Amino acid sequence: MPQTAQQLPPFDELVKLAQEDEAAFEQLKRDKCQEMIQGASDEMQPRLWAQQSHIDRLVGHCKNPHHVNVMLSRELRKQVVKFQHSLQGRHGEATDEKQDNSTVVSFDDRFSDWR
Repeated sequence: MPQTAQQLPPFDELVKLAQEDEAAFEQLKRDKCQEMIQGASDEMQPRLWAQQSHIDRLVGHCKNPHHVNVMLSRELRKQVVKFQHSLQGRHGEATDEKQDNSTVVSFDDRFSDWR
């Protein structure tokens, strides 16, 4: 099922909404996330909901927008490293001593038709 591009209000309007009505801004974010996930394939939706739940928990512990950006940047980096290792066939291999102990599951093992 082809995914169509989401239409968002102009950036300045989003900034104004976030400053003037934080609850409405948060609702818009939730609605857009839900719209995007529901537009994904049925088999990907559970994984995307799980990822969104993880992000929501992560952001829920942040103290301010800058903290949110730092934490999301770290999370994205972790995910990129896991993806890179999966593509290179280096399952569970750490790039540095501080990396978490997450398990990397090969796409080949779970999704034989991923290409």
